[in-house]
Amino acid sequence: MPDQFPENLAPDSLAAVFAQRVATRDDPPPPPPPPSQTREAVEARVAAWLRATYDLRDQRSRGGLTQMVLLLLAQPEASTAALQAAAGLGLRMASKAASRLVALGLTRDYYVGRTRCHRLTRAAEDALLPVVTGVGG
Repeated sequence: MPDQFPENLAPDSLAAVFAQRVATRDDPPPPPPPPSQTREAVEARVAAWLRATYDLRDQRSRGGLTQMVLLLLAQPEASTAALQAAAGLGLRMASKAASRLVALGLTRDYYVGRTRCHRLTRAAEDALLPVVTGVGG
């Protein structure tokens, strides 16, 4: 807190500065800046949400699941092979991870011919929206 009258403040502007302070004293503080929407920021929020919500401690497992969820955020459905590519896992590990998403209630799976496809559940979409946007979650 300054103890002296500011030297660079002209005496005639003192009234203007004080009037401005009084006029805006009851204004709410400015809102915080919006959360970053870069891929890295969204990925970090989704990973943190998965860790907190589903107690996923294994970082490798969480990383694969995070990448799969990010793919399903970007498109409405994906095959196990597409989830595998997104997560950078082998086919067997990707299949296990995709099954884990189903077990957690985040996705549902179905077959189109011989291809296993995955889609976020409605509950997962509703839970992930505030996480992805950074407004809550």
